[in-house]
Amino acid sequence: MKFHKLAVCIAVLLIGLPISVNAGWELYDDFSSGAIDAQRWGKDESSASISVDGGQAKFIHQINHPNDSSYLHFNQDPANILGIKTDVTIESCTGDVRARIAGYSSKVGTNHVFTSIQLQPSTQTIYTNSGLEGPPPNYTWAQDLHYAHYQKPVDITGVSFNLTMVFESERITYEVNGLGKIAYKYATTIATPDNFFRGMGTRSTNGEGPCTVYFDNVYVLRP
Repeated sequence: MKFHKLAVCIAVLLIGLPISVNAGWELYDDFSSGAIDAQRWGKDESSASISVDGGQAKFIHQINHPNDSSYLHFNQDPANILGIKTDVTIESCTGDVRARIAGYSSKVGTNHVFTSIQLQPSTQTIYTNSGLEGPPPNYTWAQDLHYAHYQKPVDITGVSFNLTMVFESERITYEVNGLGKIAYKYATTIATPDNFFRGMGTRSTNGEGPCTVYFDNVYVLRP
C-alpha cells in the first residue's frame, strides 16, 4: 500500500470504548416527516432507490450495477459539519454491497482526501479507509492512504450499528458503538478541502445484490 508523504497516518484501534453521548451534537434528521427533505438532502443519480419507510431512510441497491454509489448528501452548510453520527441497519444483502458514511476531510494538491466508515456484510467486516481522489468529472482514485478494520467476523446483517466519523485538522476519528474507536492521524496538518461533500449511502463494486439498508437518527457536530 502506498502512502502520500503529507498524509502518512497512524491508525490506533481502541476496542471496547463506549461511544460518546450526543452532547454537543445536533439532530439533523430523524425522517419523522415521512419523506426525504430536499432542503436537508441531495440525492445522487444512481441505480438505488431512496425513500422513507417506517421513519427511516431506506436504500435499495439494485443488482447489475457495478461500481455504483448511492448517497444522500448533506445540503445544509456542509462546510461546518465536523462530524456525522447515525444508526445504520443492513436489513438484507446479497453480494458485495457496503453501507457507509463518507466525506472529504482535506486536500492534497488537486486531490481530496476521501474517507469513510463502511459495513461490508459479504466479508463480515466493519472498516475505515481514506485515499486521494481526483477532481471532477472523473473522481479518479489516485492513492490509498489508510485502511483499518474492527475485529472480524462481525454479524452485520439485521443488526443496528451507531457509526460516528469526526473530521479534525490533524486526524479523523471513527467510532462504532460497542466496538470502540479508530483514529487516523496525519503526519502534518494539510489543506482544508474546497469540496465539503458529506454523505451516507451504499456502494456496489461488482454489481451483485440486491441490498436493503436503513439510516436513522442522523446527528451532526458543528463548530
